Amino acid sequence: MELNKYERISLKRVNIWERKSQGKFIDISSKPVDYLIKKIGTDKFKRFESAIENTLNKMVNTATYSVNEKELLKRAHDHGIMINDLSELKTCNLKLVDFCNRKHIKFHQRAGAAQGAVAGIGGALAATADLTAILLQVFHLVQEIAFCYGYDPNDAIEKIILLRIIEAGIGNSANKRHALAEIQKLIQIEQDDKDSEISQKAISVFGGHAMSEYVENLSVALLVRLFPRSLPLPLITMAISARSDHEIMESTGETAFMVFRKRFIERKLTL
Repeated sequence: MELNKYERISLKRVNIWERKSQGKFIDISSKPVDYLIKKIGTDKFKRFESAIENTLNKMVNTATYSVNEKELLKRAHDHGIMINDLSELKTCNLKLVDFCNRKHIKFHQRAGAAQGAVAGIGGALAATADLTAILLQVFHLVQEIAFCYGYDPNDAIEKIILLRIIEAGIGNSANKRHALAEIQKLIQIEQDDKDSEISQKAISVFGGHAMSEYVENLSVALLVRLFPRSLPLPLITMAISARSDHEIMESTGETAFMVFRKRFIERKLTL
């Protein structure tokens, strides 16, 4: 199926975004990892890493997305997407779907900032609990974006793609490049294998060493965002915490937005 003007422009913008860095602060702050770990203590970092790993295991192995069809249909109708069934999202007007998702991402950003401000009162002590909570919230946001572009967030490979999106959104520029490359490999597996072994292949791609590396990379990325909360002034840590959680939601939401709209466009080319 031929692309319209909006879709062609959108694809070019996605390609530009893929080459864009995560920003000097995130890239520079990610380098002195040993210094940051030393500052908070190895034991605390290990506990932090363990909490992140437990959260990720819940996401991969137990987290499911329960679709409230009436709610999503109402949201679609409110934004001019007149469908009778959620399966019709695959062939909807991309511009309307994009607009709907943009508004939803902003809603989650505000919710994340509010949650971060409350957690900021506790400073570094509350940060681990806050960031595991925001990680679950981010995962739910990415699940919703996936579904709204016509992808099943409960599918084995799609779940791992969601985790790679989170890595690209929260990490530095190197993390982003690595995660986007891994997403392309997963998409290729999905396209090449349409049999019952697809789940096992997805698990093998993200098993063992790959999972350990992912946990470490994500823990370090979150640690960079956590570190300013060690400041002793509650009002400052509240503001930093709110901003940090807002940025996590914003960056990950933007990443999911770009990844899935590109897949939406490329899928249209095959119809």
